[in-house]
Amino acid sequence: MKLFKNFLSLAGAEVFSKLLTFAAFAYLARTLGVSDFGYIEFAGAVLMCASLIVDQGFSPYGAREIAKTPEKTGRLAAEVITVRAVLAAAGYLAIVLFALLMDRGPVMMRLLLVYGLSLWAMPLMLQWVFQGHERMDLVAAVQVIRQTIFAATVFVFLRRSDQILMVAWAEVAGVTSAALFSFWMYRRHFGASTRIRPAVSARLFREGVPIGLSQMFWVVKMFGGTLILGLIASAQEVGVFAGAQRILVALHTFVWLYYFNLLPSMSRSWQLGDGSFSRLIERSMHGVVWVGVTAGLAWVLFANDVMLFVYGPEFGSGGGVLALMAGVCVMAFINGHYRFGLIAAGYQSTEMLITALGAVVALVLIPIGYFSWGLNGAALGLVVTETVIWLGAWLSCYRLLGLKGHENLLARPLIAVLLASGIWWLPLESARARAALSLLLLVMVALFLDPTVRERLRELVTLRRNWSARRLSEGLAKAQDGIKA
Repeated sequence: MKLFKNFLSLAGAEVFSKLLTFAAFAYLARTLGVSDFGYIEFAGAVLMCASLIVDQGFSPYGAREIAKTPEKTGRLAAEVITVRAVLAAAGYLAIVLFALLMDRGPVMMRLLLVYGLSLWAMPLMLQWVFQGHERMDLVAAVQVIRQTIFAATVFVFLRRSDQILMVAWAEVAGVTSAALFSFWMYRRHFGASTRIRPAVSARLFREGVPIGLSQMFWVVKMFGGTLILGLIASAQEVGVFAGAQRILVALHTFVWLYYFNLLPSMSRSWQLGDGSFSRLIERSMHGVVWVGVTAGLAWVLFANDVMLFVYGPEFGSGGGVLALMAGVCVMAFINGHYRFGLIAAGYQSTEMLITALGAVVALVLIPIGYFSWGLNGAALGLVVTETVIWLGAWLSCYRLLGLKGHENLLARPLIAVLLASGIWWLPLESARARAALSLLLLVMVALFLDPTVRERLRELVTLRRNWSARRLSEGLAKAQDGIKA
């Protein structure tokens, strides 16, 4: 029950924060225009990389160690805060040098210098301490405070396109507010016996840095397009690409939440060694593939409408980019079984190497794709990158974990997608009608080809009927009690 409650706290906070932040950036895109929006997204991507210098994987390491030995909370907090303070200085120095050497104009330089100020508050972001003590409500509160302050600052103080620097100050305000709240809650709950004094240990680097490297590879894969295009493309192109990518990252959160919840079950079933691990993966993947291809098809069909609705007509050229990015999210939804399966089975180093391979492929293919086919080519580079990660993780699980026969799980959904895509070429005037017919045909083919889909549909209908009957029975019982009273 506690695990489920903690998950609901995290999931609710993450969804609320993502929606609020997404609304703020949609407002920024419409207020600032596509070129200035490109400046904002590029500066944000640079800050993301600099923040990884500060973090270095110490958060997962610290949370794990506190969960094992809560009495070490004070020492671990002291070590992490001390090292992060030093790394914050190094990270800000790196941003200053980057801003001076990049030569992208005074606006970008000022944005980077102000954005970088938020690094100084990051050492006091102590969510990992609360995570180690299973206080997920406090973890969620820190996240909500950060994004709420950021969004509120944007909505209240930014009214004109010449106020672009206010976005950077909003980020500083959000991070600083969350850090102060985090430190205050730490002192309130643990301060009496866990006073923080400067400290450093070799083990912190030995065990934390590999985790940090894996996180860095993930950021390069997800945000590499914005970073690379910021160096080789115009600000307008960066804005269009980053706008589409922001939608991708927002939707990718739900992929992460799914596997965040599934990972404990994976770990337990692997430890049993009775074949339940393989059965769990197959059952989950069977549903995920159908959900993924259906959502992916809908994503492609409505990509143009979504870009126009969220960002306005200036971003209309990003519809093709967003449509291609559907492949990234669908691939991530599928290959998560293999990547998290490797982690659950203790092969996290293998998963890290696969993610590193993906980062290298992204760094190579994104510029090649851009120079060959423009922004669509850069997006295609991300799709190929995620495909390479999928294949690498799949082959590793086949060899190390004995997961076999999964190609059969992909055959029927692939046939269904190909048939449903054919509807798009019918001579219908309404694009919405073609989209509706495509999705309807996909569902019908799924029900016709796959008996498991039909079985799960019957289970859902039965559960719905049982729930309705139970509610009716409870209602009648309450009515009878009222009459007796």
